[in-house]
Amino acid sequence: MIEGMHLTPIGDGNVLLEPGEGIDPGNHDIYLTSLLEYLQQHNAQRLLYDLKNVRIIDSVYYRWLTALSSLCRISGIELITVNMRPAAAYALAIMLDKPPPFCCALDIDSTRMRSDVDEEAAEKTADSEEIPTSEANN
Repeated sequence: MIEGMHLTPIGDGNVLLEPGEGIDPGNHDIYLTSLLEYLQQHNAQRLLYDLKNVRIIDSVYYRWLTALSSLCRISGIELITVNMRPAAAYALAIMLDKPPPFCCALDIDSTRMRSDVDEEAAEKTADSEEIPTSEANN
């Protein structure tokens, strides 16, 4: 376990991160290596960051999320924030001048529905890119 956060594999390549009271977003470097090791050990495809207990996202917390997003991106893992409180969303929105480098979703269930849609789209794309057998033999 990483101090200040609770990590739970929840299936389908998803890992849920619930930040605790002890997390220090201003000192994010102390978490990144251990977090990446955990995500790799669990073959994570998505990191769902639960913001339900985060009252406000200020510039310090945003830098932490941005650092986490960079770590995930270079590792082939998608970072999705979930359960963002309206006050935190508002604070984030007025602070930003461009979209954040991570995805946002209403809750965990909506990320699962989204991943199902993404998988269906990928399957359709793969099916449409297959060369018909008669063309492959010519």
